[in-house]
Amino acid sequence: MKKVNIYRFCNYALMAVMSCSLVLNIVSPALTQTVSLINPPATTNLIWPAQGVLSQGFIKYKHEGIDIAGAKGTPILAAAAGTVVKAGWDDWGLGNFIEIKHFNGNVTVYGHNSRLLVSKGQQVKQGQIIAEMGSTGNSTAPHLHFEFYADGRLAINPISLLQSAIIAKTPVNQPVIPTPKQVLPISNNTDCKGTIIMTGETATVSIKVCEENGQLFYLGKLKQEPNQILKLLAWKVDNNKYQADNGTFSYLISPEKIEIWRNGSPIRADSFLTSHGLGK
Repeated sequence: MKKVNIYRFCNYALMAVMSCSLVLNIVSPALTQTVSLINPPATTNLIWPAQGVLSQGFIKYKHEGIDIAGAKGTPILAAAAGTVVKAGWDDWGLGNFIEIKHFNGNVTVYGHNSRLLVSKGQQVKQGQIIAEMGSTGNSTAPHLHFEFYADGRLAINPISLLQSAIIAKTPVNQPVIPTPKQVLPISNNTDCKGTIIMTGETATVSIKVCEENGQLFYLGKLKQEPNQILKLLAWKVDNNKYQADNGTFSYLISPEKIEIWRNGSPIRADSFLTSHGLGK
């Protein structure tokens, strides 16, 4: 059984034991002490492992990682330097996956790859291309499932450890290609500062098209990270249809759905559960 999978199993088992203890009104001091001794890691210098759209966030004991959606073949980067301890097929749903142990004992996991470019025992640099994005294993569309384990044991939300909120890093073994579109950073603004033109909500994301001082903006907020808003320049492309670009990715927003494109090719479309447009 793979090491990280064992830790997942132990986490689930620990939750079951704790739940039973609550039902029986029995609290184990030894168990409580063991949990309290596991602390978050010290400052960790990670970079984003791929370019793409943050499609699903971290949920403790349910989805212990983040998903970055993109086109098949998108380069997957080592988030930090270390040693590849596993590279192959994962029977637990990750498909073609890689596990890297870093010099401080932390572990990162990269799942659903279409092709692996490193092997077990290989030393990798931060930013090195280690795989290509795919949809192998338990997956319905191309994306990277990325996990971080403090000291190789405790699953931590990678969002809290990444240097920047923009997924736009260049591999160390790939030439720098200038980004033709302007990419704005995450904004601390929690709401539109002008007029809301359109709003929509999927299962995971809340979206607004806003006009501020004559300029249109796209505001995207992941429901699991409500304090972070991706704010991009936007423009009207058709009746009740707007577009915003983030590097090679484009977002097309209409009253019914949001479409995600890369380099002019569609990747996915998510229908809105609720929506409202002013039809400006």
